[in-house]
Amino acid sequence: MNQLIEYQFASLGPALRIVVLLFMLGFALLLCGVIVAIAMLPGRIAKGRQHPQAEAIAICGWVGLPTGILWAAALVWAFVKTSDSAADNVDLANDANWRSLSDQVAGLEATVAKLEQALAGGRR
Repeated sequence: MNQLIEYQFASLGPALRIVVLLFMLGFALLLCGVIVAIAMLPGRIAKGRQHPQAEAIAICGWVGLPTGILWAAALVWAFVKTSDSAADNVDLANDANWRSLSDQVAGLEATVAKLEQALAGGRR
């Protein structure tokens, strides 16, 4: 009653085990590569967008990967542009638009003053 059941590929058993082991190791390496790529994603996005806190975003992406919450926050943070960089802080006194607006306001104030004088002279 204890008969060994012969399979058609019974002689390939040890070779198949090695092939399966190699496939499992390859899949594990691929999975590790995907995890590393996902962890690096917020930092790469921030560096590509020249974010002023790109290093902090990269660290938050790596540290937050096990929980997912900090990783998602780092991903959102990578897309938020802050005005901390020197290029974004424009001095309004040197801006041409600001000078144009101030000239227009000065002209309007002079016109209003002339109208007030004309109205005050007509009432006398």
